[in-house]
Amino acid sequence: MSEPSPHNLPLQSTSLIGRDQELVELARALDETRLLTLTGPGGVGKTRLALAVAERSCGSRADGTWFVELAPLADAALVAQTLASVVSVPLAPGAGPVSALVKFFRPLQTLVILDNCEHVLADCGTLADALLRHCAHVRILATSREPLGVAGELLWRVPPLAVPTDETLVAAEVRHYAAVELFVNRVQSALPQFALTDDNAHTVSRICARLDGVPLALELAAARARALPLLAIADRLEHRFQLLTSGSRTAVPRQQTLAATIGWSHDLLTDDERRLFWRLSVFAGGWTLNAA
Repeated sequence: MSEPSPHNLPLQSTSLIGRDQELVELARALDETRLLTLTGPGGVGKTRLALAVAERSCGSRADGTWFVELAPLADAALVAQTLASVVSVPLAPGAGPVSALVKFFRPLQTLVILDNCEHVLADCGTLADALLRHCAHVRILATSREPLGVAGELLWRVPPLAVPTDETLVAAEVRHYAAVELFVNRVQSALPQFALTDDNAHTVSRICARLDGVPLALELAAARARALPLLAIADRLEHRFQLLTSGSRTAVPRQQTLAATIGWSHDLLTDDERRLFWRLSVFAGGWTLNAA
């Protein structure tokens, strides 16, 4: 019996729901390209999808699958050093970490996952470009709210979960929507006796639709079910930033509240971009390019 391929993928404490088709498409995309970047807004599930597709392909990477968490980095120059630490590559004093990584990975067949690249984009791009140019059997799976901008990069925008559009649907029909399935599953984690019924299907559908099928928002709303009835949750979504503040204590800070998730993206904007968004706030429900 052959030895299992090495990896450092973190174990997940909850089930992945509603992403079967995405996993099939991503597995195919990862076979066809050497740099695949999952993009999308905060909370849409980029990291969770990346981990799931990596788990499924782990056995096909003879020299391992390596997950590199970049969100904690305050210094972009530490991107390459962080990967070196993950794969235990010693760095000689004064030597460039990228060169050391290229030398290490050149003969290997492996997958590197660069998670949360958006605040260290330039250095992630430099590292990815070097590995792709000099290491023929290395594939890179990145998650980022922005593209890395590297030649050969395939962008794959992670969609939100499907939500009901007809609020008259009964429980038997509503339960097949991925957003509803996730919300109900997470409510049942807090309230095992909870069940989706014809009586509450309308309210559940309303919650899922108001939260646009964003997994993090759905999980934060479900956590509120310990203290609030579903109807109260639905009614209070007008003030969702005050309501959705009950994230897991073990989650990273930016995913413990909806406001923190949006704040992470806002902090990455330039002054001009922030000024533009402030001016665009006069529009309700969107705008056209000419109007902007």
